[in-house]
Amino acid sequence: MAEVHNSGGGNSMNKLFNKITRQPDSYSRKSNFTFGRTLGAGSFGIVRYARDVVTDEEVAVKIILKKALKGNEDMIVDELHLLQNLHHPHIVGFRDWFESKDKFYIVTQLATGGELFDRIIQRGRFTEHDASLVIVQMLEAIEYLHGENIVHRDLKPENILYLTPEQNSNVVLADFGIAKKLHTPDEKLTSSAGSFGYAAPEVILGTGHGFPCDIWSLGVITYTLLCGYSPFRSENVQDFISEVKYNNAVIFHADYWKDVSKDARRFIIKALQFSPEHRPTATELLNDPWLVSIAAVHKENDLLPQLKERFDAKGKFRQAIEMVKLNNRIKKLKEIQTDEDDDPNEINLFGEEGGVVSNTEIENSQHKPEHKAPLFAWKAFSNALNKIDDQSKASLTAGSPVDATVSSGNSKKSTLATSAFVQLVNTARENKERVANYKEDTKDEK
Repeated sequence: MAEVHNSGGGNSMNKLFNKITRQPDSYSRKSNFTFGRTLGAGSFGIVRYARDVVTDEEVAVKIILKKALKGNEDMIVDELHLLQNLHHPHIVGFRDWFESKDKFYIVTQLATGGELFDRIIQRGRFTEHDASLVIVQMLEAIEYLHGENIVHRDLKPENILYLTPEQNSNVVLADFGIAKKLHTPDEKLTSSAGSFGYAAPEVILGTGHGFPCDIWSLGVITYTLLCGYSPFRSENVQDFISEVKYNNAVIFHADYWKDVSKDARRFIIKALQFSPEHRPTATELLNDPWLVSIAAVHKENDLLPQLKERFDAKGKFRQAIEMVKLNNRIKKLKEIQTDEDDDPNEINLFGEEGGVVSNTEIENSQHKPEHKAPLFAWKAFSNALNKIDDQSKASLTAGSPVDATVSSGNSKKSTLATSAFVQLVNTARENKERVANYKEDTKDEK
C-alpha cells in the first residue's frame, strides 16, 4: 500500500507524536485532510466528506471503528486490496488509506453529482436513450470487474453515482464493502450479500453465486430506470422466489411501458433469467442490439413525468426513513467507543460546515425542506411524513401497477392510492418505537 511522506522536520515531529500517542506511522497522513459533514453510516463506521489540503480534491473518507469489526478485520484488508487495484473511469477511485489505534480510514474519490434516481428527477427530460447511456457505463464497469475476477454483489441505484453535477457527467459504481475477488471465474460464493429487491435468487437461496448475480441486479436497475417501479412485488424471500421462479417472465404493464421499445424489454428479460447459467455476460449485453443501436433512436418520448411521479414520492419517504436509520447507526457506534479512544467525537452527526448537528438545528430543519440534517426523533420523522403532499401520496403506490388499472385521471385510482399511503403512514406510527429503534440486518454493511 502506497505511503505518503512529509519531508524535513515535519516528518520527524509526526513520528515523535505517533510514538508518544501510540499511533501507527500512517496516522500522520490524517493531517492531510480537513473533515466535513457526515455522508452516511453503516454497522462498522461512518463516511465523511473531506478535502485533501495537499491536492485540494474533495474526497469521501470511510471511518471504521476497529472495535465494531469484532474480528472481521479481514473485510477491511480485502476492500483495500480491491480498491487499490481498480482503475476504471466508471468505478469510484481509491485515493489513500491510513489508520489510528482505534480506527481505519479509507479515502476515495467523491462523486458530487448525486445518486442515480435523485439526479434523474432533477433533469428536464429523460429518454430511453438517456437510460441506455447509464446502463452502458455500468456494464463497462461490471465487465472490467468480472475481467479482474471480482464480483460486486451489491449493485443498486444508491451505489450508482454521478461523478459531477455537470449535465454530461459520467456515472461511477461505488461501495465495494462486500465485493469479492474469486480465485477462479467459476468459483461460487455462499455467504449472504446484496440488498433485497436487487439480489439475485441464487444469492437469496444460498445455492452459490458468482458473476451472474451482478447481471441480475443490473436487470432490476434497468427495469426500474425505464418505468419507475420494481419488476417484483414480493416483500419477503419466500414470495420473491415463487414469483421469479414460476412466473417465468418479467411483466411489462402496458400503461407504463407503452413508450419503451420491445428491444429494451428483451434486454431486461435476458438479464433477469432465474437460472444464472442462462444469463448473458456483461460483454454479451454490451453487444446487445438495444445498446448498440436501437436505444439511440428513442430520444423523443420523455419518460421523466412518470419516473418523477414515482421516484419523487418514494424518495421523500425513503429519505425520512434513512434519516432515522442514520442517527440510530451513529448512536450504536458511539456506544462502542470509550473516552480512551482517539477522538471519540469523530463518529458523530456533522452538518455542512463539519460541526456537530445540534437539536436546535434539527428542529429548524423541519421548516427548511432543503436542509438535509438527519432526524433524531420520532416527532421529526412524523413531521417529514406529514409534509408529503396529496399528489405525492397518490403517486407512492405507482410501484404496484397491477392494482392501478384505472387511468391516472380517474379519482378512484387517486383515492385508492391515497388510502394505501395513509395505511402505510398509520402502520409506521403505530409501530413508532420499533421504527425509532430500527434493528437492521448487518451482514452486508460496513
